[in-house]
Amino acid sequence: MRFLLPALLLFSSCASAQTNPEPPLIPRPASMIMGQGYFAVTSAVSILIDSKELKPEGAYLRDVLTTLLPEAPMLLPQRTIEGPVIALAISNDGEMPAEGYSLHIAPERIDLLASDRAGVFHGIQTLIQLLPPKGSETAIPCLTITDHPRFAWRGMHLDVCRHFFGVEFVKKYIDLLARYKMNRFHWHLTDDQGWRIEIKKYPKLTEVGAWRSGSQIGPYGRGEYDSIPYGGFYTQDQIREVVAYAAARHITVVPEIEMPGHAMAALAAYPEYSCTGGPFEVQKGWGVFEDVFCAGNDSTFSFLQDVLTEVMDLFPSDYIHIGGDECPKERWKTCAKCQARMKSGGLKDEHELQSYFIQRIEKFVNSKGRKIIGWDEILEGGLAPNAAVMSWRGTEGGVAAAKSGHYAVMSPGSHCYFDHYQGDPANEPLAIGGYTTVQKVYSYEPIPAELKADQAKYILGAQGNVWTEYILTPEHVEYMAVPRMLALAEVLWTPKEKRDEADFIKRLELEFARLEVMGVNASKSLYQVSIVPRQGDGSGAIIIDFKKPTARFPLLIEWSIGDTFVQNPSWPSSIEIHDTSLVRASLVDTTGGVFRAPYPTSTRYFVFNLATAQKITATPPPAERYNEGGAFTLVDGITAQEKRVNTEWLGWLKDVSITVDLGSEQDISHIGIGALNETYSWIHLPKQVEVSISSDGKNYSPLGSAEAKATVGRSEFVINKAVKARYVRLVVKHAGLIPEGFPGAGKQSWLFLDEIDVH
Repeated sequence: MRFLLPALLLFSSCASAQTNPEPPLIPRPASMIMGQGYFAVTSAVSILIDSKELKPEGAYLRDVLTTLLPEAPMLLPQRTIEGPVIALAISNDGEMPAEGYSLHIAPERIDLLASDRAGVFHGIQTLIQLLPPKGSETAIPCLTITDHPRFAWRGMHLDVCRHFFGVEFVKKYIDLLARYKMNRFHWHLTDDQGWRIEIKKYPKLTEVGAWRSGSQIGPYGRGEYDSIPYGGFYTQDQIREVVAYAAARHITVVPEIEMPGHAMAALAAYPEYSCTGGPFEVQKGWGVFEDVFCAGNDSTFSFLQDVLTEVMDLFPSDYIHIGGDECPKERWKTCAKCQARMKSGGLKDEHELQSYFIQRIEKFVNSKGRKIIGWDEILEGGLAPNAAVMSWRGTEGGVAAAKSGHYAVMSPGSHCYFDHYQGDPANEPLAIGGYTTVQKVYSYEPIPAELKADQAKYILGAQGNVWTEYILTPEHVEYMAVPRMLALAEVLWTPKEKRDEADFIKRLELEFARLEVMGVNASKSLYQVSIVPRQGDGSGAIIIDFKKPTARFPLLIEWSIGDTFVQNPSWPSSIEIHDTSLVRASLVDTTGGVFRAPYPTSTRYFVFNLATAQKITATPPPAERYNEGGAFTLVDGITAQEKRVNTEWLGWLKDVSITVDLGSEQDISHIGIGALNETYSWIHLPKQVEVSISSDGKNYSPLGSAEAKATVGRSEFVINKAVKARYVRLVVKHAGLIPEGFPGAGKQSWLFLDEIDVH
C-alpha cells in the first residue's frame, strides 16, 4: 500500500479502530506489532536527539526528510516541545543487542531507541522505508518494532579490478547496502587486471599497474580480446572520502590486497618481487596466472608490509583482506629462493610455503592491531593463528575454520556469487556462468548443519560477491546485485523462523517501485516466463510449456509465434510448433498496480531440420549432473550459442551412441552434431564421431567419421554425403583423460554435446 494521504484522511485515520496492515519492510523486522492511525510527516516535525553523539544520525534523517518536504525539519537537543517529534535516543541498560533498536510510532510522536549509533541508523532506515517515494503530505503507520540483526557480518563485495567504477557509483552502492541494513563493504582493489589504490611509496603501482592494453571480450576462456586501453585508480583522498561516507552509514569498508597470487598488476610495476624477474604486463584476460609474489625473497615481504602500512592508514577496519586464493605454485617449485626458504624452515611442500607466507603477513598485520581475513585457500598448509576465513568454494572452508576455533564469513559460489545468471541464461546478459536465482539466495542458511552450537558461534555471517569480468557499467552492477542483495540482507538480518519466501517476494514486488524512483537498475528476471520445450506427441512436433514465475500475479501472459502476440486471461497449458519459429512470452500487468515497469520478455528461437523433435535414444544416458531435458535436448531445435547453458548441453564421461529415427526414409546430404571445447572447465572435444545409417533400424552401414578443429567454444562434427536413410547413428568417442598442460590433468574429461543437424 502507499502512505500518501490527504490531511483530512490522516486525522480521521488516527481515530479509526482498524489495525494497520503490515508495511513491506526489507529486511523483515524481528518483531512488528501494528497499531491504529498514522503519524503525519510534515515540515512541522522536529527531530530530537538525546546527545551530541547522535547529531550525525539526526542530520542524516533531516536530510532525507528535506527531499520529501517543502521545508527542512528542525534538529534539536532532546527536550519537551510542542508539536510532532521524532525522538532519537541510545539506551544504556545493556539489554538491547548490538545494532538493535526499538521503534514506536504513535499519531503524535515517534520514539527510536537503540543500543548504539548503528542501531539508531538502522531504525532510521526502517523509517525511510515506511515513507512513500515522494510527496508533500506524508504519513507512516502507527506500529511498534523491536529489531536486531541475526549476524554481525552482513556484507557485499565489489570487484573494481576487472572493471573500474568511480567514487560516485561506489557511494551509491554503499547507500544500497545501508538501506537494507548491511554493514560490510568488501572492496576488491588489486588483481591481475588492475591495481586500483594509490600507494605513495610505490607510485608505479598506479602509473603502470592500474592500466592494461585491452580486455577480454566474449565468453569465458575464448581468448578473444579488444585493444582498447583500460584502467583507473582511486587516490588516497578518494579512498578516505569513500571510507568516511561508509562510516557515516555504519558500514565498515574491508579492503582486499591480493597475495601471494593474483598479483600480475603489481608485478608488472615491480617485477623484482616475482620469482623470475619478469618482464610482465597487466593482464587483459580473466583467469589464473602462473607468476605470483616470490615467497623466498625477503624484499617481497618488505614491499607488501609497506603497502599494507599505507592501506591500514586509510582503512580503520579490524580486518584486512589479503586474498590468498587461486595461488599457483609452479614458480615456487623451480625458484631457488623459495626452495631455500622451504629447506631452512623445514617446510615439506609448497602448500606449507603458502602457509608460511600468510602467517608472516599476519604477524605484521597483528602487530598493527589488526586481523587478516582471506579466501578459504589460506587453510592450505595450516591456518594462520588469528586469521578468519571467507569460505567461497562451498561451505567446507567455513566449517573447517569454525571447528578449529577460527571465525568465518560464508560466501559460497552456489548461493552468494551475484556474477552468476539469475534468470534463464538465454534471456540474460552474458555472465561468467552459474545459475543463482533470488529464491536460491533467499533459501541460503549461513550456519552449516554439521556445526555444533559451540562451533556455530564462529560463523560471523555471510557476504554476496560481485565479480566484474562481464560487468562493464554501473547499471550492470545494479542489475546483477539487485534484488539478490535484498534476499541476502533478509537472510542475514531476520530471525530464521521469521523468514518466508512467498512473503518476501510479495514485499519485493512493492520495493521495485522504490528502486525505480531511486534510479536503481534492478533486475526483474524473477518475473521471466520460462519457455520449456518437450517432445510432442507426433513425429516432428515440439510442445512448448510456459512456466509461470513463482511470484504472486493477477496478470496475463502474452506470447507469440513470430510477430503475432496472443494474450491469455488464464495461463495456457502449452502450444505446439512444427516449423522454425521465434517464440516469445512475457507477463502483462493489467491491474494498474504499484509495479508498472515492463516485465522482461523471454525469447527462444527454434530451428527445425530433419532430426528435430524426432525419436532419439542415447546409450548410455548423460551423466545425471548434465541431463536436463534428456536425449531430447539434442533434437529440441535449440543450438547452443555463446553462453554455455546447461539446458542446451548434455554431458558424458564416456563414449556415447546416439540414434535418431527420422520417421521415414529421407534424402540426406548433411549430418552434424555440436560439441563443446572448454578445456578450462575440463570439457574437451571428442576424438571423433563415427556416423552410420540404416533404413530398417537393424542393419547399419558406415558413412564415415568426422573430426573438428580444436577451436575454443562450440565446434560441429560434420559429414556431407548424399544418401537415403531413415535412421542415423552417431557414435561419439570420448577424449579420455585430460592431458598434461591442461587444467585437471590426469582426470577424466567431460564430453558435452548439443544439437544434431540432418538435412
